[in-house]
Amino acid sequence: MENIDPVIDVERALASDTRIDHTKVGVSAGIGGIIIIDGQVDTYNEKAVAEDIAGRVRGVKDVINNITVIPAITKSDADIAEDVRRNLELDTWVEDKHISAETVDGVVFLRGTIRSMVEKLEAENDARWVAGVVDVVNHLMVKPEIAVADAEIAREVRGALIKNTRLDLTEMEVDVSEGIVTLTGEVANFTQKKIAEYIAFSVHGVVDLLNELHVRGLRRPAA
Repeated sequence: MENIDPVIDVERALASDTRIDHTKVGVSAGIGGIIIIDGQVDTYNEKAVAEDIAGRVRGVKDVINNITVIPAITKSDADIAEDVRRNLELDTWVEDKHISAETVDGVVFLRGTIRSMVEKLEAENDARWVAGVVDVVNHLMVKPEIAVADAEIAREVRGALIKNTRLDLTEMEVDVSEGIVTLTGEVANFTQKKIAEYIAFSVHGVVDLLNELHVRGLRRPAA
Protein backbone atom coordinates (compact mmCIF):
# COMPACT_ATOMS: atom_id res chain seq x y z
CA MET A 1 0.00 0.00 0.00
CA GLU A 2 1.34 3.43 -0.93
CA ASN A 3 2.49 5.55 2.01
CA ILE A 4 0.58 8.83 2.30
CA ASP A 5 2.31 10.16 5.43
CA PRO A 6 4.55 13.08 4.35
CA VAL A 7 6.43 12.98 7.66
CA ILE A 8 7.70 9.46 6.94
CA ASP A 9 8.55 10.41 3.36
CA VAL A 10 10.48 13.50 4.50
CA GLU A 11 12.40 11.42 7.05
CA ARG A 12 13.31 8.93 4.32
CA ALA A 13 14.37 11.72 1.96
CA LEU A 14 16.61 13.25 4.62
CA ALA A 15 18.12 9.86 5.46
CA SER A 16 19.00 9.19 1.82
CA ASP A 17 20.81 12.51 1.28
CA THR A 18 24.51 12.46 2.18
CA ARG A 19 24.75 16.26 2.43
CA ILE A 20 23.27 16.26 5.93
CA ASP A 21 23.25 14.16 9.09
CA HIS A 22 19.59 13.20 9.20
CA THR A 23 19.85 11.99 12.80
CA LYS A 24 20.13 15.63 13.89
CA VAL A 25 16.90 16.71 12.17
CA GLY A 26 13.43 16.18 13.62
CA VAL A 27 10.32 16.12 11.44
CA SER A 28 6.72 16.71 12.50
CA ALA A 29 3.43 17.55 10.83
CA GLY A 30 1.78 20.94 11.04
CA ILE A 31 -1.69 21.88 9.86
CA GLY A 32 -2.87 21.09 6.34
CA GLY A 33 0.27 19.75 4.72
CA ILE A 34 2.82 21.91 6.54
CA ILE A 35 6.00 20.12 7.60
CA ILE A 36 8.03 21.38 10.58
CA ILE A 37 11.73 20.56 10.78
CA ASP A 38 13.83 21.21 13.87
CA GLY A 39 16.95 20.05 15.66
CA GLN A 40 20.58 21.18 15.64
CA VAL A 41 23.03 20.96 12.74
CA ASP A 42 26.69 21.92 12.32
CA THR A 43 26.39 24.32 9.38
CA TYR A 44 23.99 26.86 7.94
CA ASN A 45 24.20 25.04 4.63
CA GLU A 46 22.80 21.88 6.25
CA LYS A 47 19.85 23.90 7.54
CA ALA A 48 19.10 25.22 4.05
CA VAL A 49 19.58 21.80 2.44
CA ALA A 50 17.19 20.16 4.93
CA GLU A 51 14.47 22.66 4.00
CA ASP A 52 15.04 22.07 0.30
CA ILE A 53 14.83 18.29 0.73
CA ALA A 54 11.64 18.49 2.79
CA GLY A 55 10.00 20.87 0.33
CA ARG A 56 10.56 18.51 -2.60
CA VAL A 57 8.61 15.63 -1.02
CA ARG A 58 5.23 14.89 -2.57
CA GLY A 59 2.35 16.11 -0.43
CA VAL A 60 4.31 18.85 1.36
CA LYS A 61 2.55 22.21 1.07
CA ASP A 62 5.02 24.32 3.04
CA VAL A 63 8.05 23.95 5.31
CA ILE A 64 8.66 25.68 8.64
CA ASN A 65 12.39 25.56 9.36
CA ASN A 66 13.12 25.73 13.10
CA ILE A 67 16.57 24.13 12.84
CA THR A 68 19.29 25.74 14.96
CA VAL A 69 22.88 25.97 13.74
CA ILE A 70 25.51 25.07 16.36
CA PRO A 71 28.88 25.14 14.55
CA ALA A 72 31.11 22.16 15.20
CA ILE A 73 34.14 24.41 14.69
CA THR A 74 34.64 27.56 16.75
CA LYS A 75 35.81 30.46 14.57
CA SER A 76 36.10 34.17 15.18
CA ASP A 77 33.86 36.57 13.29
CA ALA A 78 36.95 37.98 11.60
CA ASP A 79 37.97 34.53 10.33
CA ILE A 80 34.44 33.81 9.09
CA ALA A 81 34.30 37.14 7.25
CA GLU A 82 37.69 36.44 5.66
CA ASP A 83 36.55 33.00 4.47
CA VAL A 84 33.36 34.49 3.01
CA ARG A 85 35.35 37.14 1.15
CA ARG A 86 37.67 34.44 -0.20
CA ASN A 87 34.71 32.44 -1.52
CA LEU A 88 33.31 35.56 -3.18
CA GLU A 89 36.67 36.32 -4.81
CA LEU A 90 36.95 32.78 -6.19
CA ASP A 91 33.40 32.69 -7.56
CA THR A 92 33.46 33.65 -11.24
CA TRP A 93 29.70 34.26 -11.17
CA VAL A 94 30.08 37.10 -8.65
CA GLU A 95 31.57 40.56 -9.13
CA ASP A 96 32.85 40.87 -5.58
CA LYS A 97 34.50 44.31 -5.63
CA HIS A 98 31.27 46.04 -4.56
CA ILE A 99 30.35 43.51 -1.84
CA SER A 100 31.13 43.76 1.86
CA ALA A 101 30.76 40.83 4.25
CA GLU A 102 30.47 41.72 7.93
CA THR A 103 30.07 38.99 10.55
CA VAL A 104 28.51 39.42 13.99
CA ASP A 105 28.17 36.39 16.29
CA GLY A 106 28.37 34.07 13.28
CA VAL A 107 25.72 35.94 11.29
CA VAL A 108 27.01 37.17 7.92
CA PHE A 109 25.65 40.46 6.58
CA LEU A 110 26.14 40.94 2.84
CA ARG A 111 25.93 44.55 1.64
CA GLY A 112 26.71 46.38 -1.57
CA THR A 113 25.56 46.26 -5.17
CA ILE A 114 25.53 43.49 -7.75
CA ARG A 115 24.26 43.10 -11.31
CA SER A 116 21.51 40.50 -11.08
CA MET A 117 19.32 38.43 -8.77
CA VAL A 118 21.25 35.33 -9.82
CA GLU A 119 24.45 37.00 -8.63
CA LYS A 120 22.74 37.96 -5.36
CA LEU A 121 21.73 34.35 -4.70
CA GLU A 122 25.17 33.07 -5.68
CA ALA A 123 26.84 35.44 -3.20
CA GLU A 124 24.53 34.15 -0.47
CA ASN A 125 25.42 30.56 -1.36
CA ASP A 126 29.12 31.44 -1.11
CA ALA A 127 28.54 32.66 2.44
CA ARG A 128 26.35 29.82 3.63
CA TRP A 129 29.01 27.19 2.83
CA VAL A 130 31.55 28.73 5.24
CA ALA A 131 32.11 26.82 8.48
CA GLY A 132 31.05 28.81 11.53
CA VAL A 133 28.22 30.68 9.78
CA VAL A 134 24.90 30.42 11.63
CA ASP A 135 22.84 32.67 9.35
CA VAL A 136 23.15 34.90 6.28
CA VAL A 137 21.37 38.25 5.93
CA ASN A 138 21.44 39.34 2.30
CA HIS A 139 21.17 43.12 1.93
CA LEU A 140 22.74 43.20 -1.53
CA MET A 141 21.03 45.59 -3.95
CA VAL A 142 20.61 44.66 -7.60
CA LYS A 143 21.56 47.34 -10.12
CA PRO A 144 21.48 45.92 -13.67
CA GLU A 145 24.11 47.26 -16.05
CA ILE A 146 21.34 47.91 -18.60
CA ALA A 147 17.91 49.03 -17.40
CA VAL A 148 14.95 46.97 -18.64
CA ALA A 149 11.37 48.24 -18.88
CA ASP A 150 8.83 46.67 -16.53
CA ALA A 151 6.68 45.47 -19.44
CA GLU A 152 9.67 43.68 -20.99
CA ILE A 153 10.60 42.04 -17.67
CA ALA A 154 7.00 40.85 -17.21
CA ARG A 155 6.96 39.40 -20.73
CA GLU A 156 10.26 37.59 -20.19
CA VAL A 157 9.20 36.18 -16.81
CA ARG A 158 5.89 34.90 -18.19
CA GLY A 159 7.67 33.38 -21.17
CA ALA A 160 10.22 31.61 -18.96
CA LEU A 161 7.48 30.28 -16.68
CA ILE A 162 5.49 28.93 -19.63
CA LYS A 163 8.52 26.99 -20.88
CA ASN A 164 8.72 25.01 -17.63
CA THR A 165 6.46 21.99 -18.00
CA ARG A 166 6.43 21.33 -14.23
CA LEU A 167 4.42 24.48 -13.53
CA ASP A 168 0.66 24.96 -13.64
CA LEU A 169 0.22 28.60 -14.67
CA THR A 170 -3.56 28.69 -14.87
CA GLU A 171 -3.83 30.60 -11.58
CA MET A 172 -0.52 32.47 -11.53
CA GLU A 173 -0.10 36.21 -12.12
CA VAL A 174 3.08 38.21 -12.76
CA ASP A 175 3.29 41.92 -11.97
CA VAL A 176 6.37 44.15 -12.28
CA SER A 177 6.94 47.60 -10.80
CA GLU A 178 10.32 49.35 -10.98
CA GLY A 179 12.00 46.02 -11.64
CA ILE A 180 10.40 44.29 -8.65
CA VAL A 181 8.52 41.14 -9.69
CA THR A 182 5.49 40.03 -7.69
CA LEU A 183 4.16 36.50 -8.17
CA THR A 184 0.58 35.90 -7.02
CA GLY A 185 -2.02 33.17 -7.39
CA GLU A 186 -1.98 29.46 -6.63
CA VAL A 187 0.38 26.59 -7.36
CA ALA A 188 0.09 22.87 -6.68
CA ASN A 189 2.88 22.47 -4.12
CA PHE A 190 5.89 23.95 -2.33
CA THR A 191 8.27 22.83 -5.09
CA GLN A 192 6.31 24.68 -7.78
CA LYS A 193 6.39 27.82 -5.64
CA LYS A 194 10.18 27.63 -5.40
CA ILE A 195 10.64 26.77 -9.09
CA ALA A 196 8.60 29.82 -10.12
CA GLU A 197 10.72 31.98 -7.82
CA TYR A 198 14.02 30.72 -9.25
CA ILE A 199 12.81 31.18 -12.82
CA ALA A 200 11.81 34.78 -12.15
CA PHE A 201 15.16 35.43 -10.44
CA SER A 202 16.99 34.45 -13.62
CA VAL A 203 15.37 37.08 -15.85
CA HIS A 204 17.60 40.04 -16.70
CA GLY A 205 16.44 43.34 -15.22
CA VAL A 206 14.76 41.89 -12.12
CA VAL A 207 15.97 43.76 -9.02
CA ASP A 208 13.86 42.01 -6.40
CA LEU A 209 11.08 39.47 -6.09
CA LEU A 210 8.02 39.09 -3.89
CA ASN A 211 6.78 35.51 -3.92
CA GLU A 212 3.17 35.69 -2.77
CA LEU A 213 2.13 32.44 -4.40
CA HIS A 214 -0.24 30.34 -2.31
CA VAL A 215 -0.04 26.57 -2.29
CA ARG A 216 -3.41 25.12 -3.24
CA GLY A 217 -5.07 23.39 -0.31
CA LEU A 218 -2.71 24.84 2.30
CA ARG A 219 -4.52 25.65 5.52
CA ARG A 220 -2.87 27.96 8.00
CA PRO A 221 -4.18 28.79 11.47
CA ALA A 222 -6.00 32.11 11.73
CA ALA A 223 -3.88 35.00 13.02
